Amino acid sequence: MTDADVRAALRALATDEQPAASPADYDAIDEATRALDDVRDAATFVDGGGLSRLRRAIERADRRGDRAAARRGRDALATIERCRRAAVDHF
Repeated sequence: MTDADVRAALRALATDEQPAASPADYDAIDEATRALDDVRDAATFVDGGGLSRLRRAIERADRRGDRAAARRGRDALATIERCRRAAVDHF
């Protein structure tokens, strides 16, 4: 987190202002959603630390009140977790 990020977060806390979402804030949600089309892409996403990035992106979307982005993230996370549970029985 940069100094500018810290200042923005403190400003938001002090003023109840929600910082504007940047496209990078939801990259993990978009990446996870695209990865659902191919099991190899989903595995690469998970192996690359994608689940923790996805969870953080969902939390940011929730904090900002972006229900659509949070919902897409949760749906993608649930799908990936179901696939992981199913794969455990086969490998």
